[in-house]
Amino acid sequence: MIEIFLLLVVLGIFAGLLSGFFGIGSGVILVPAYFFLFNFLNFPSEIIPLLATGTSMTTMVLVIPNAAFTHYFNSNVNLEIVKKMFLFVFCFTIFARYVALQMESVTLQLIIAISLVIAAFQVAIDIQPKKITPKINSIELALASCGIGLITSLVGIGGGILMVPYFTFRGLSMREAIGTSSVMGFCIAISGSIGGLLFAPQGSETINWMVGSAYLPAVLIVGLSSIYFAKMGAKISNKTSSKNLRLAFAFVVIVSAVRIIYDTLI
Repeated sequence: MIEIFLLLVVLGIFAGLLSGFFGIGSGVILVPAYFFLFNFLNFPSEIIPLLATGTSMTTMVLVIPNAAFTHYFNSNVNLEIVKKMFLFVFCFTIFARYVALQMESVTLQLIIAISLVIAAFQVAIDIQPKKITPKINSIELALASCGIGLITSLVGIGGGILMVPYFTFRGLSMREAIGTSSVMGFCIAISGSIGGLLFAPQGSETINWMVGSAYLPAVLIVGLSSIYFAKMGAKISNKTSSKNLRLAFAFVVIVSAVRIIYDTLI
């Protein structure tokens, strides 16, 4: 089992760098990695998707804070947006874990994948509206928060792949969009882990070290090994040009979309 331990440590390093650099919760690599791990451990196949996403959300509780604090320390967080989004995102992320137990997610995952590709191209070529209003309408922000909380919780990601393009389109700089997304991603991770605990799939209670929908060994190894590298990723992000940030982020988003399509159709 030492091989699994070492692979989880490496996964934690990449998760931390990804979280800090892009302001996303790293679920884009955690979820497929956990699919592989839980299949290898012979967990019941019918509940692996819920366990993979639940463990991903819980892991991000440890992955994200260091990066979020670094972005805040560098004055890259829009606190007004955070205050307006927090309650809506928190409630709908928990609600989504209940929805995940009830629904067939194939159609939803395909819609998400297509949306990610569109968002990636928007970020890559820096499409901007003719007139940007720095102050986002409160009703619009509330609706966006509900949608982000619902979608990200269903697929086990931190929300940055949706929030960063949205924030940049609404007038935030790339660094501020990433920083604000990182703080909101921490909120999503906490509420998603609570939802995973409250709405765990039937059969998960028979698995050793499984608490709710989260597999504790993976959470602790990946989460703890990511802490230093999340801060490093945030520092690198703060020193990188906006153009390079856009292109790199677009690449990660497209890879995420391909992963979701693959998991859905294969």
